[in-house]
Amino acid sequence: FVEIFLCFPGTDGKENLPHDQIAHNLLILVGHASISELASIEEALCKLVKSESIPANVFTILWSIAGKSKSDTRAASLMVLSMAASADRLIVDSASRLRLLLEVGLSDYVEDRNDWKVVRSAACALQRVSLASMDPISAKAVVLEHIIERL
Repeated sequence: FVEIFLCFPGTDGKENLPHDQIAHNLLILVGHASISELASIEEALCKLVKSESIPANVFTILWSIAGKSKSDTRAASLMVLSMAASADRLIVDSASRLRLLLEVGLSDYVEDRNDWKVVRSAACALQRVSLASMDPISAKAVVLEHIIERL
């Protein structure tokens, strides 16, 4: 898995591909996976995130893609982020990222176009948000209120 999606072949996982290439590889992997394959991919991604094998910048690139892309690419990007957040909640757990989830995953645009893949991916990402010890007047709490109103 590592030598196919994250690292240059033949380097025993020691030389990472460029970060944008890693993000692209993960999008293709998740975008073409069946529901049953997604569970295995999530398990692999969790192990890679916990071992810090995926550079943090890859997740920044995926957030950017989620904000700028259309339908299937947006859904795949949000799904990869959600899977990775199973191992590290900080990947989705901030006010700015929650705001982006609201704007791109739960907006009138996706509802008008019946883009349920994007909605499902956004909902999966929302499940990773930590509500424990959240200040009720924080920016994160305000955004979560907007999300709840939207739902």
